[in-house]
Order: sequence, then structure tokens, then C-alpha cells
Amino acid sequence: MSCNEHYKDDIVYITQLTRNVLSVLGVWPSSNRARSAGEKIVKFLLICVSYALLYCVLIPGILFWLMEKRTRIRIQTFPMLLYCFMATSKYGNLIFRENQVKRCLKHIEEDWKIVTSADARDTMIESARTGRRLVALCGAFMYGSGLSFRSILPFAKGKIINAQNITIKPLPCPGYFFSFNSQTSPTYEMIFAMQFLSGLVTYSITTGACGLAAVFVMHACGQLRILIDLMRRLVEDQWQEKQEVDRRLAEVVEHQIRIRNFLRLVEHTLQQICLIELMGCTIIVCNLGYCIIVEWERSNTIATCSYFMSLTSMLINVFMFCYTGEQLTTQAEKVAHTSCELEWYRLPDKKARGIVLVMIMSNLPTKITAGKIMDLSLKTFGDVVKTAVTYFNMLRNVTD
Repeated sequence: MSCNEHYKDDIVYITQLTRNVLSVLGVWPSSNRARSAGEKIVKFLLICVSYALLYCVLIPGILFWLMEKRTRIRIQTFPMLLYCFMATSKYGNLIFRENQVKRCLKHIEEDWKIVTSADARDTMIESARTGRRLVALCGAFMYGSGLSFRSILPFAKGKIINAQNITIKPLPCPGYFFSFNSQTSPTYEMIFAMQFLSGLVTYSITTGACGLAAVFVMHACGQLRILIDLMRRLVEDQWQEKQEVDRRLAEVVEHQIRIRNFLRLVEHTLQQICLIELMGCTIIVCNLGYCIIVEWERSNTIATCSYFMSLTSMLINVFMFCYTGEQLTTQAEKVAHTSCELEWYRLPDKKARGIVLVMIMSNLPTKITAGKIMDLSLKTFGDVVKTAVTYFNMLRNVTD
């Protein structure tokens, strides 16, 4: 076939989960057609509502943290504030990078459109299916642990009676509300509902960012697998026409350059988000570890389980980013090995020289970085865990 007639269905399949999440946030790029006035208004309203829900937790939380004098309470409050700040930063980055995200999606659409063989399409679908699984797993952990933290944990703490014999009903996120009495009805219920909805926005941002990384990087992995097949077919026949060799060699070079251009665009689009995720989650993990120890000593089983679920979701989220980067690096290494193992002597005279440039380009590093500071790899994930444990030990020594 001259082109993939089902490319539109394929695009819907690989982006469905991520598109649904980011569309609710108002940051999913529009299609090739221009947005209507109604669509622009809806997009603006979604962004305003999302920001309002984020700040209704962040600002009161910061005020509460600044006014609180007890070190242990400040430490327990810090992960929530940092995670909300991370979500706000990532959300702003998604809005600012919308055109670049759109270029990445356009590039993916073109790749699916120009597929000329069923085997290549199957390879791309296999990689896309892995990306969908990663997005679904990330969303399950984020929504499951996060929403339980904002709904189950407040009720698990129960009502608190302070020194003035006043009953205090805990909120999902502590905050300072100036002259508003957050304990009276219906003020308490309204604040509780807003903080719960803010959690939905926060976890949707994280899931959407992870989804973009999974979709983009796994698509690149599929293209690298196709590149390996193109390299092998280049030398599969001992006797080839001159024009046929030139055509196949040009196809390999063009495909290789196209992949590198795509990865350069992806890294430029997601490097800030990846950096925020890795650095922020490292700090949060060590704080959550401390909270687990505190609640364990108090024999608060429900709170301990809730904190443990949040800790697990943070580690899973970091692992998702690092795993996708590791898959890309592994596939790029396979391309480099394949280029070095090509049976160049099967090519006609003087045509084998073209393999040298392919080998040089194939051995150039192909990685996704977080802010050009650290590579996304399983080694980086291990470093994050070790760093979190080190900070956790330091935190215990300081507060004991």
C-alpha cells in the first residue's frame, strides 16, 4: 500500500488516554483546523478553573506552613505544598509548550501516515501499546493513591479536640483561611470539595505529563526498531541494482535524521517537566518516608497506609519517566550494534562507503534528559532512591 489508510484511527488509539486527561485541563493542542470562538472560550475557562483550584490549596497551605511553629507539622505539610507547586509549574509549562507539543504530535501523525508496510505498522502499534500501558498504570496509581490521600486520610484522623476543648474537623490539606471559619457548615464542606477537586487537577497534570513522555518516547522506540529493519534489508541481497542500493541507503539516512529531529524536539518540549518531576519527587519521597515512621509510631494504621500509597505512587511516577528513557537508550544501542554488524561487503563496489556515515550517526548518544542535567534511565531512578534514603536519614537525625 502507498500509505497507511488507517492512520487516523491509529493516532486516536495511541493518544486516547493522554488526550482525554489533557483535554479536561484545556492544554491538549488543537487539530490542524483553527479553534472556533466557542472552543477558545471553553479552553480559557478550563485553564482558569484549573489554576483557581490549584491556588486554593497552594496559597492557604503556604500561609499555614509559614505560621506553623512545630517542626514535625511543617515537615508533614511540606510534601503536599511541594507537590502542588510542582503541578502548578508543570501545568504552566504545558500551556507554554503547547505549540511544541502540537509539533511533536504532527510529526507522529506524519510517521503513521507514511507507513508503507504492514510489518512496520505492527512494530509501531506494539510500541504504542506499551506507551498506553504506562499511561494507564501511572493514572491508576496517581488517582488511586492521591484521591485516597485527600478523602480517606482526613476521616482516618478523626475529629481532634484541642486544648481549648474545641472540636476540629481535619481537612485534606491544612491551610490558613484568614477570617473564614473553616469548621462551620457549609464552609467546611465547600473547602473539602474544592481541595478534593484540586487533587483531581493535580493528579491529572502529573498523569498527562507522564502520558506525553510515554507517547513520544515509545513512538521514537518504534521508529528505531523500523530503522534496524531498514539497515538489515540494505544488505540482505548480494546482487542489487545500483539505483536500488542508492534508494535504500537514502531511505535509511532520511529515516535516521527524522528520528533525531523528533527526539531533539521532544527533549526541548519535556526537559523542564522531567526535571521538575525528578527533583521534586526525590524530596517528597524522603518526607513521606518520615511521615510513615511518625504514623507507625503512633499506631495510626490507616494514615500509615495512605502515606505508603503516596510514597509508592511517587516512586512509580519517577520510574515511568526513567523507564521510558531507558527503553529509548536500549533501542538506540541496538541500532548502533546493528550498524556495526552490517555485512557491508555484500554491497556493490564504492557503495559500502555510505555505510560509514550511517555507523557514525548510529553511534551518537540518543537519550532524553531532565533539564540537560541527568539522563532518564534506570540508573537515575536508583540514584533518586538512594538520595531520598540519605535525606530521610538526615531528617530523622535532625527531628529526633
